[in-house]
Amino acid sequence: MKTIKYLFAVIATVLSFTSCEEDGDKIYLQSLSGNELIASTTDVTLNADVAQQIVLSFAWTDQTIVISDENVGTAAKVVASLEASLSEDFSGTVSETETTSLSHAFTGAELNTIANTVGATIGQSNAIYFRLGSATGTNIPSAYSNVVKVNVTPYEMDMNTGIILDASKNATGESLYSANADGIYSGFIVANAWENFYMREGNGMVWGNIGEDGKPFVLSNESTQWNMWYPNASGCYYVTVNTQDEEWSALHVSSLTVSGLAGEDVAMTLNESSNEWLATFTADGAESRTITISGQGEQFNATTGTDSGQSTSIAFAMNGESLSLAETAGSINVEVPQAGECTIRLNLSDPTNWTVAVEAGGAEIPVTYPETLDVVCYSNDGSETFMTTLRLTDSANGIYTGTYSGEYRSEINIVDRTNGVWYGCNPTDNSKLSSADDKWNIWFDGSGAVSITVNLSEMTWRYEPIGTGTGNMSMYKFNRDTWTISDLVIELEETSENIFTGTFNSYYDFDFVFVGEDGTLYGTTWSETNQNGTSLEANSFGSPLWIYGYEWGVTPNLTITVNLTTMTWSYTENN
Repeated sequence: MKTIKYLFAVIATVLSFTSCEEDGDKIYLQSLSGNELIASTTDVTLNADVAQQIVLSFAWTDQTIVISDENVGTAAKVVASLEASLSEDFSGTVSETETTSLSHAFTGAELNTIANTVGATIGQSNAIYFRLGSATGTNIPSAYSNVVKVNVTPYEMDMNTGIILDASKNATGESLYSANADGIYSGFIVANAWENFYMREGNGMVWGNIGEDGKPFVLSNESTQWNMWYPNASGCYYVTVNTQDEEWSALHVSSLTVSGLAGEDVAMTLNESSNEWLATFTADGAESRTITISGQGEQFNATTGTDSGQSTSIAFAMNGESLSLAETAGSINVEVPQAGECTIRLNLSDPTNWTVAVEAGGAEIPVTYPETLDVVCYSNDGSETFMTTLRLTDSANGIYTGTYSGEYRSEINIVDRTNGVWYGCNPTDNSKLSSADDKWNIWFDGSGAVSITVNLSEMTWRYEPIGTGTGNMSMYKFNRDTWTISDLVIELEETSENIFTGTFNSYYDFDFVFVGEDGTLYGTTWSETNQNGTSLEANSFGSPLWIYGYEWGVTPNLTITVNLTTMTWSYTENN
């Protein structure tokens, strides 16, 4: 019975609305009028440098929906669309950008896409016409604004090429290649250990590290990004930047060997300046030979981190007419031009076209220097005491630099662990290195911290004292390129036992180390658990320090604290 009464009530309600309509009480939406459209500029020249910047914006007057009965509401909304065309009457191809606000801004990449969509000519100024169409429904004709002309010069958007940028986001001249223009770029890059870089796509998107501790191979295109960095090894890397998965990886190529040229395998040497591997061999005669190229490397990625890479085999094969990486070494045909001495070159500098060829004559094989040298001291019983490590800072000339402070000043050797060579000095000149049987141990006099430089191309070495200022603890600039200490930055005072503080409020664009009053040097050893370098290491260190959380080129106002009890340092911002 209740259900029947409810149905009667519903029917009565419907009939009451019908009666109202029959009586002529109709409600209408008022038609929209055209908006007034305003552009921020009349001329825009586009290129990859401005692809992610706002280059053109529009604003327009509001449209208020008016209904004939002010007591009745409506769910209708104004839907606006910015239209663009090469024809002023919009009779040609039209690009539409829907919006619900009173303004819209285009980045360089977005405007470049619109220009390409409507058929604009690349590299020339094109008159593109814009208007705003507004409507309250899909079945209602749009009301149009005034037409605005903007001269736009578009550029060719190359999504096959990823441009390598340095730490300051300047182009280095190197690039990676995406064969399918799908955001996955790869290629061989010659780099130094811990070298910093970014990558820019053809649409102007710049990729770097996500900017979070513990994620060195995770990508980000946000403003909070850090630069990417190569692991703790210099040389040739096969780099892959995958913007789809937002990760990148670096395969360090340790060695490459050629089989099939001579009676035995031939080891290849990297020429860093030309990004090619080469080797000389003696050919039996002018003929076609089938060779294979393979080697070993270390793979660094989001799983391995940067401390140690996963041992990985490397191999090349032919893919049609092109040379490519392969799981196993494939047959590669080369033409040997003559009998006698010849040179084979594997050039990896062009990511779109790796090449291998044999030429007549023997090329000068670049000298390959080890990454590091150890400085050791020998006691009277012949035992070896490690003092410090020197790092290769000039690979072309074999120049190593490092710093040391400690007790040992004599009975010293400089050791090439890679090749098993112990260097002392010439018996008549302490500054001249020698590995001969009659060599003497080298020495340096005095006390305090010293910087050490070794030149293996000239077989010389030298040391220079490092000043420590007048305070209890000093902060010195550190040149990562030469691995040496330079200018005094600030002095810190001992405010309590083993705790030193000082104020830093100057322009920041450098790495640094702390130097104690006794000449002890404090740097850090980078690791997954010490990514900001806040843990200190005395005398022998793998890396200088940096003010984490700040980009270079700023002037922070900080109180810096060094705690030698916990062997850490930190900073707080001053008001």
